[in-house]
Amino acid sequence: MAANMLLAIQERLPDFSGVERAVGKYVLAHPEKVLQMNTKALAQAAGASPATVVRFARRMGTAGYADFKIQLSAEQHTDPLLLQEITPHEDLAMMKDKLSLRIRQTLTDTNQSLANDQVDAAVAQLAASQSMSVYGIGASLLAATDFVQKFSRLGLAPFLGRDIDEVIAHLVNQPAPGVVVLISNSGENPNVVTIAKSVPAGLTTIVLTKAPKSTLAKMADIVLVTQPTSITGQMRTAATTSLMAQLYAIDLVYYRYFQRRYKDHVQRIQTSFETLHRVQPRRH
Repeated sequence: MAANMLLAIQERLPDFSGVERAVGKYVLAHPEKVLQMNTKALAQAAGASPATVVRFARRMGTAGYADFKIQLSAEQHTDPLLLQEITPHEDLAMMKDKLSLRIRQTLTDTNQSLANDQVDAAVAQLAASQSMSVYGIGASLLAATDFVQKFSRLGLAPFLGRDIDEVIAHLVNQPAPGVVVLISNSGENPNVVTIAKSVPAGLTTIVLTKAPKSTLAKMADIVLVTQPTSITGQMRTAATTSLMAQLYAIDLVYYRYFQRRYKDHVQRIQTSFETLHRVQPRRH
């Protein structure tokens, strides 16, 4: 289930069919009325069929319409302003509430969208690999950098690509078996897609994206799906929540990988910690 049903409906409206979108818009406009309606009444009000209402409820991650109303009832006092984009004159308290709501939603939805079998498959490939490389553009580059920082502390040496020509040149000579991690929120960035096309045999492509049906995802061996939450309207803040979702996914893969050789990895972390404190000048 979504952390906040109203926000989740608003976020997913573009993905619904026409009649499902009509149901979603009615729920957003009249959440308290919906709590008193059965499937037939909501269907009539939204210009849909009872079957569409049930399908809509299930697409929102609930067991059915009754379950949908139970979660919706917990949010009947949600301030509608929290579902709107940031405005020029709102106070800091409102801004904090809006952002924290979206972060909670992002982490809850991403936790559900990260399929266990895909996470474990990614970890198994990383563990069996002789080499790792990772690439992302813009905010995704920050996530790629975080991947390198984490796995480097375990004695590994992931290659961080910052330029498409540099990455493709590296891929040609990357030892196999190896892993190529490509990070793209949309899954349609032309540079990242070009890199995916250049991955040679013997290397496994792991894609981190919010778009499981994207061009990049279709080219991947393993897909890790995130669910960033953005504010609808002209000004979108997806770069903020998409990075949150990517960092969470990387943390999950890292901790799962850490488990495989737990004692050895604990020792490596401790050794790096002690070395850093020994070589750094003492701070006063």
